[in-house]
Amino acid sequence: MESKTIYFKGLNGIRAIAAILVMVCHIDQQIELFFLPHKNIHATGMAVRAVDMFFVLSGFLITYLLLVEKNKTGTINFKKFYIRRLLRIWPVYYLCIVITVILIYFNIVPSVNNLTTSLLFYIFLMANISYLLRINLPTITPLWSVGVEEQFYLIWPYIVKKTKKYFLFFGAFFVLGCALRIGARYTLNEVAPIIVEFLYSFRINIMALGALGAYLVYSNHSILTIIFRREVQLIAWAVLLFSIIYHPIHIRTYVDSEINSLFYLTIILNVACNPKTIFSLENKVFNFFGRMSYGIYMYHMIIIYVCSHIYLATNMALNYYAILFVIVFVTIISAYMSYVYFETPFLRMKKKFMIVKSTSKQNSDV
Repeated sequence: MESKTIYFKGLNGIRAIAAILVMVCHIDQQIELFFLPHKNIHATGMAVRAVDMFFVLSGFLITYLLLVEKNKTGTINFKKFYIRRLLRIWPVYYLCIVITVILIYFNIVPSVNNLTTSLLFYIFLMANISYLLRINLPTITPLWSVGVEEQFYLIWPYIVKKTKKYFLFFGAFFVLGCALRIGARYTLNEVAPIIVEFLYSFRINIMALGALGAYLVYSNHSILTIIFRREVQLIAWAVLLFSIIYHPIHIRTYVDSEINSLFYLTIILNVACNPKTIFSLENKVFNFFGRMSYGIYMYHMIIIYVCSHIYLATNMALNYYAILFVIVFVTIISAYMSYVYFETPFLRMKKKFMIVKSTSKQNSDV
């Protein structure tokens, strides 16, 4: 298996769903920039859960490739791992920062009082800290999740290299993250609320859940027979559909990510690895939007603010749905142009540092 190119079918569909959910929720949330009322799409809280979906997927794919590499070579090449991450994430990440600085300079988008401090956090891949301190730049607010992922990547290859009891460790990492949030909520909420907020946003244990899924697939664990059952799949998809239409499962804020992510992992494992999956996301449309998903996620807030500036400057009179269509269309075109003309050269360079081959058709974010 290790000598073959790794390909998980349908995961571009997961990326596409998550990216589009985030984009639509944020358009609805920011529609007030156009002096129009919300449709309360964002009020479901699905944008946050869609980011959790990305976290689970990232943990799954990254860990699976690391497990294969470790088994194939006996170790993990940290240098090549970080170069691959750099080539995939940094170009668009820093491009968004540069675009935002230019737009701020020309007074097209809003700034913040502590602009220099905010930019330093972004530059050093700590966008989540900027977000936590309320000095995040509106056009690149979504970069907070990239900061979390980059911090996850700092430790995860070392953990996979040193760990042998994957099931126990990955599971404990997931549970510990949840326990820390619960403990902080009941002990530090009054004296150090910023720590509680940090733990809530620093959801690397959600990526550890994806890692646990990767180990289940890699080891062909018997638990998969339960996860692959038809009724389990139906429940997971029903939860996702209910979340999109009405509201994600909400028990307590500090455990909602873990609870919902269990269903997302179930969907990911079935779509990617179950030959009897009840829903296949493997088609040209999902593959197209999945490849564009990183650009959609990274550019959409910039486009919302630029479109609002043009809208107000030209005294346009468009309704909610026309604005929604324009922003979605421009975002997709921008993401496509970025992928083809900006990201692809870096992705080609990234292949030179691959130890375990994964197809660019599907695992474009790996």
